[in-house]
Amino acid sequence: MEEKYKFLSSQTIFRTLVFLVLLNLLFLDLLIFRNPKTEIIERTVSMPIISNVCPASCLSEISNATKSAALLSPTAKPTPTPTVKLTSQTQTSSFVKEFFVPFGSGSNSSDDWQDIGGLKATLDPANYGSIKTVIFEATVRIPTGNETAYVRLYNATDKHPVWFSEVSLEGGTPQLLVSKPITLDSGNKTYQVQMKTSLKYPAFLDQSRLHIITY
Repeated sequence: MEEKYKFLSSQTIFRTLVFLVLLNLLFLDLLIFRNPKTEIIERTVSMPIISNVCPASCLSEISNATKSAALLSPTAKPTPTPTVKLTSQTQTSSFVKEFFVPFGSGSNSSDDWQDIGGLKATLDPANYGSIKTVIFEATVRIPTGNETAYVRLYNATDKHPVWFSEVSLEGGTPQLLVSKPITLDSGNKTYQVQMKTSLKYPAFLDQSRLHIITY
């Protein structure tokens, strides 16, 4: 009776083991066949993608074409910005200004210096900043054309002529007369235009003015 129970027990154990083995194999088969794409996907991903798009010969042609284009195209270089160097002359000319002080017109037939009525102006050279030059300009004409006419500026405040302001015309052709550079006295002064003639024939002053150039 004990041997029979032992035999049944051994058979039961053996069957149980066989059943477990079969069950394990079935599980493995299901696992393998249930995920058939796993290995295929991994292999596909591991392959170089560029080889499917362009073969080695294609890549070689692209490389050669790129090198040729690089040789033909000039290398772009930044254009240098020109530097303008300002000289002292350039800097000075950029600040030069001109002023005109008009006196007006008139006439005279005296053989001695005489004030021309209304032809005067009051000014202070300090109001013009740094003065470079001052000149006296007058347009004169002599209808008879047979005498000499003289024009000058007179400092009516200090009672003396403005040195180097005198200009003259001989003959009948009207001309613009320009004096040598003159110096204006410092301070607020009144300047008067004076005229005289050599033969007392009428002489006409069509316009007169001061031309002031500053730095």
